[in-house]
Amino acid sequence: VMACLADGVVNGTGTNQGTGILPGVTWTDGTNAVPYTDTLTYGDIVKTAAKLARGYANGAKWAMNNATLFTGVYSLADKNDRPIFIQNPQTDSIGKLLGFDVVVDDFLPDDVILFGNFQYLGYNLPEGIALEASTQSSFKSGRIDYRALAIADCKPIVPEAFVKLYKTNA
Repeated sequence: VMACLADGVVNGTGTNQGTGILPGVTWTDGTNAVPYTDTLTYGDIVKTAAKLARGYANGAKWAMNNATLFTGVYSLADKNDRPIFIQNPQTDSIGKLLGFDVVVDDFLPDDVILFGNFQYLGYNLPEGIALEASTQSSFKSGRIDYRALAIADCKPIVPEAFVKLYKTNA
């Protein structure tokens, strides 16, 4: 259930499910989307951070999948060869990129990085997650059937609170 909810937050279509952040924001190159080709660079990360609308940086986070973190971001360095991604083994958190927390979400596609203030992504789970167990359907075999149900909705409330960095196919 949690995996389904997490996928909906990122990729939900808005039809019989919440509107995820990727389809829920109109991404425009040069405004709130930064394309890159071949290899991610330090300049691409800085350009993405600069595109975040004023006032949303307080509480902003980077979001990407694990593959993008380790193949694209982990090895980036500034012009003085200092890494821009800093791990934090003391607090057992993923780490920081340009001073902002990094969130790993494997429902984001490879080579797509979101930067924004996720407090402006509306999420509603009014009844929580219902979990039920039943022994009725398999009385003779002693099995137990489980059913989980969650009614949830999500939608980007303020689209300008998000910027997308993505690899083009060119």
